[in-house]
Amino acid sequence: MKSILLSILLLPISVFSAPANDKKMIISNQCDKTLQMGYQTNDDPRGTTIEIGVNGSHTLHVNSNWAGRVWARESCDYHACDLAGAGDPASLAEFKFNNNNADIDYYDVSFVDGFNLPVSIEPVMNGGLDEFVQLDSKHCRVSICDSLPVCPEDLKELDDAGQFVACNSACSKHGKDEYCCTGDHGSADTCNTNYYANTIKETCPDSYSYAFDDATSVYGCKANAYKIVFCP
Repeated sequence: MKSILLSILLLPISVFSAPANDKKMIISNQCDKTLQMGYQTNDDPRGTTIEIGVNGSHTLHVNSNWAGRVWARESCDYHACDLAGAGDPASLAEFKFNNNNADIDYYDVSFVDGFNLPVSIEPVMNGGLDEFVQLDSKHCRVSICDSLPVCPEDLKELDDAGQFVACNSACSKHGKDEYCCTGDHGSADTCNTNYYANTIKETCPDSYSYAFDDATSVYGCKANAYKIVFCP
């Protein structure tokens, strides 16, 4: 399932070499292991994977109206590195960019489909914060979850050595409408938080925890670049 932000569908837009009106995503690995970083344009069937070493970084140049997601894994042994979603849980940095002369960009840290690593998103502001910051606490601010929530026991995925790999969402694990915000629970009025979402909000109150959690989780800004840090 997708968050409200990613349900705003656009035609696929490719990542490519930088034109004059591009936007940058500067992705850094502050974890203690090499990461396989993935990124995917909305509606593309699979993403692309790039390896980033410890304390390394990689800069993606995308169209100024790109929409998609970024994630990372320590290995591809248990989940596909070029996918992130209900069957392949990972912490997501989600974006819906807009042309520089149009609407603001939207971004969020999403654990709607599960999580595996701490992550943060920060706009790179050339001229400092603008006047809207005084009116909106989620305008051009850092969206961060720097300490992972406690994963409920029934949702944990472990490797062969019994070490934590990722946390499934309640929806992906159990498939019930009340967890997935589907069927009779397919609206903001009928789908509320659940035990998985509650654990996320206890530790990372500004991160997406279930499908209709956008009111507390979506950030907005106008910037030409964004920093994404894994293990901030």
